[in-house]
Amino acid sequence: MSRSIFHLRVDNFCIQTERLLDAELRQSPVAIVSSRRDNGTIVALSEEARQEEGLYQGLRTAVARKMSPRVNFLPYNSSLYSHMHHFIYDKLSNYSPVVEPAEPGRYYLDMTGMGGVYDNIENTGYEITQKIEDKANLESKIGISPNKLVSNISTQVVPRTLHTVERGEEPSFLAPLRSKILPSTDRKEVQKILQFLFLKKVRELQEIVEDEDVGRVLFADNYKKLALEARGQDNSAVKPPQFQDHIVKQMTLEEDTNDREKLEAAVITLAEQLGYELRKKQKVAGKVNLEIHYADGYKNTRNGEIETNDNQTVTSECLKLFDKANYRRNRVRTILIDGSQLQPASRQMSLFGESREKQISRTVDSIRDEYGFDSIKTASGMMIEASELGIKN
Repeated sequence: MSRSIFHLRVDNFCIQTERLLDAELRQSPVAIVSSRRDNGTIVALSEEARQEEGLYQGLRTAVARKMSPRVNFLPYNSSLYSHMHHFIYDKLSNYSPVVEPAEPGRYYLDMTGMGGVYDNIENTGYEITQKIEDKANLESKIGISPNKLVSNISTQVVPRTLHTVERGEEPSFLAPLRSKILPSTDRKEVQKILQFLFLKKVRELQEIVEDEDVGRVLFADNYKKLALEARGQDNSAVKPPQFQDHIVKQMTLEEDTNDREKLEAAVITLAEQLGYELRKKQKVAGKVNLEIHYADGYKNTRNGEIETNDNQTVTSECLKLFDKANYRRNRVRTILIDGSQLQPASRQMSLFGESREKQISRTVDSIRDEYGFDSIKTASGMMIEASELGIKN
């Protein structure tokens, strides 16, 4: 049975979402910045801001304001975008049992074998985009193909609401596109070869990788993946999330910074929030993922596990992961800690009584239960303003 993979893309997701709340923004240039302060950077912008005002992603807020005083500069609203992201995911889940929310504004649906449910798959695609417009007032488009790679690329290059690439048409569809559209070309060593040989189109790259010996000499370990992408081949599965098995804590800093003391204080505060919720659920995290998002859009991530849920253990593990992940000098914008694979915490009594760390954690929890999470802080946590953390009592 041939696979049928949908990729739904909501272009300018953050901008469209902001314009839902304020109708006055719909006819004016808009830029979303990491911080209202001068050292913030643009993380998203409308077409008007890009084409008419000459702004671009990554530009400093101070410079952008001088260039374009008529642009509306809005702070990044992670809570708003997350809410809309999950709203769209819920709507898409009505059409397929397997939906993967890749990131806000991008979603994969595995429609393989759904021909018995829907008379016409393409009509179903149009129905989905219409549903998103009716329920969320967001414009979207869908790419359909036998795999995630080609479906994704089609929504990047085809302006129509819906475009289908049939099985066997993948190489001819990709051939006239710029070679940089393929994911593997992001790697520096691949970029050097493409520039040196002037391989500007996928068609030219297809000719090169057709000869395996030549391809392996040029691209070494990158050859196999690059050759598959150039032919439009991708066997990766659509993977639905397991939201119920996660505790996610995220902080978008009010001001991008590489001040280590401030960043460690942010990690400690997020770790304490994670530990607090783990103890509430009487769980430990079999896996903990720490992500660092930099001001230039780069992301680093490290994984670990937490065997117990007292504050000292959780904080210590998160700081270790942060040390491993934060090896760049660039300023940090966002830190995210994701605890998953939740397992019941052992309730067996120790022969020597409760540990000092658990006693302290239990005492702190009792205070927070009565007066709110922000009622008691560590010394390092006091460095971070509550407004930055979005803490709710």
